[in-house]
Amino acid sequence: MRAVLRLLPVIASRRGLFVETVAWSVVNQAAVLTIALGLAFAVGRVVASEPLDLRVTTAALCALGVLAAAAAWRESWVSHDLAYRLIGVLRGRVFDSLRRALPARTRHRRTGDLITTVVGDIETLEWLYAHTAAQTLSAVLVLAVGGMVSVSLSPLLLLVWVPLLAIGVATPLVTARRARRDSAALAAGAATIRSELLDTVRGLRELTGADALDAQLDRITADTRAHARTQVREAARLGGERAVADVALAGAALGAIGIVLLGRDAIGPADIPLAITVAVAGLGPAAQIADLLRNAGTLRAAAERIADVLAAAPAVRPAAVGEALAGGEAAAVADKSGLVLDDVTFAYDSGRPVLDRFSLHVRPGQVVALTGPSGAGKTTAARLALRLWDPDQGSIRIDGTDLRELPDAELRALVAVVPQASPLLRGTIRTNITLGDPDATATMIDHAARAAGLLDPASGLPLGLETPVGEHGTGLSGGQRARVAIARALLREPRVLVLDEPTASLDPDADTAVMDFLARATDRATLLIAHRPDTVAAAHARIALHTTAGRHT
Repeated sequence: MRAVLRLLPVIASRRGLFVETVAWSVVNQAAVLTIALGLAFAVGRVVASEPLDLRVTTAALCALGVLAAAAAWRESWVSHDLAYRLIGVLRGRVFDSLRRALPARTRHRRTGDLITTVVGDIETLEWLYAHTAAQTLSAVLVLAVGGMVSVSLSPLLLLVWVPLLAIGVATPLVTARRARRDSAALAAGAATIRSELLDTVRGLRELTGADALDAQLDRITADTRAHARTQVREAARLGGERAVADVALAGAALGAIGIVLLGRDAIGPADIPLAITVAVAGLGPAAQIADLLRNAGTLRAAAERIADVLAAAPAVRPAAVGEALAGGEAAAVADKSGLVLDDVTFAYDSGRPVLDRFSLHVRPGQVVALTGPSGAGKTTAARLALRLWDPDQGSIRIDGTDLRELPDAELRALVAVVPQASPLLRGTIRTNITLGDPDATATMIDHAARAAGLLDPASGLPLGLETPVGEHGTGLSGGQRARVAIARALLREPRVLVLDEPTASLDPDADTAVMDFLARATDRATLLIAHRPDTVAAAHARIALHTTAGRHT
């Protein structure tokens, strides 16, 4: 359970809520146990015809009932508050780690696997931290107190409790390896199914057009059935463990009752119900502990996956504090050299370099078109300019400052990129544009939108910036989505603008209008990746990349 323990510090920021959850859980369990003992005490006195003040006893039991109910309510409230806060903390840390670690140079993990990690595993650990750990701690305390009291009545109880409790609690430990294997298989199966469903929904038109939809659905059905078989196997394991634990605990309870009855000569008749209740009730919390152990495999697997994500090495080394702009904004103002790629070499994994000693200089006011066949390294150069990766050799500079010396926030303010497929979120065109700068004024938004052609009467957007946008940009054409992405990038007024086939889905007139606007900028260096001859012709300079290794300038 080292992976689980490694994540326990997550609770540290909410230790007050956790301690309060434990306290209320102890109060609740202690109150319930006291009610059981009080009822047994009253029954014993009534059966033995001994004096009993029913009014006082009833009032005390009612007060304990109210206390138990209030404690249960408060414990539930606090534990859920803690749970939601921990979900936020864990999700924030996981997303931040993924942001720093991705994109890796190797092939990305499947979307379904990421969803499983971010959603399923975090909710699993939330259940541990907020709804199990505190209750288990309180159960251990109540079990220890009840056990000491009952054993004080008869040490012979140890002969029954120790072996049977060991069986009930140890069974999940015996099957821990299988539980971990099944849990990993369940997570992998769920990730596969989620990924296939996402791929199917996103590629529905393509699958239908290729008459491959039925085959894809058959594949999903087969994977779902395999996943269901794993779920049945896991349920059978849990059921078997629960049966063994229940039988062991029931045997311990019956043995405790037998020992109390056999030793009744040493116990007054009025105390026998109380003694039996003490002996049996002390076993109740053991069920909670056994339940936690039964889920140990699932918890461990989830914790390991999240711990692996949190421990993932960042794709690029973060800039040290104080390195910003090699002296601050003054240095940036003094150097207006634009974007420079100097003798850059970069390879994915350990393969042949995609870029080999490649040099490029885009000055402010210039639009430089980068052309070449697929695989020549055009998109790789764009991503290096955004510092999604660092070059293996050489350097990349903006206004004289190496990107490796720029903190992430400053780099994002200097460089904007419009990729081939820009993601759009559900909302309106205005809300999607303002993702580039949430603090932008209405004037700034209108200026960026007009530059991208979104306010042109021929844009096909009668509602203008208030045009609704569906999930993944549904409701907009490819050209309209491209214009929104361009407007979002322009809104930030970056020093360097990288455009990866941004106008490929625009009509020639719209392409010309966008390129005319880009060419008029005097303080922005624009790197344009394009294939369309008219787009390339509108640039100030053209650089061709080739698939053979060599020096490109």
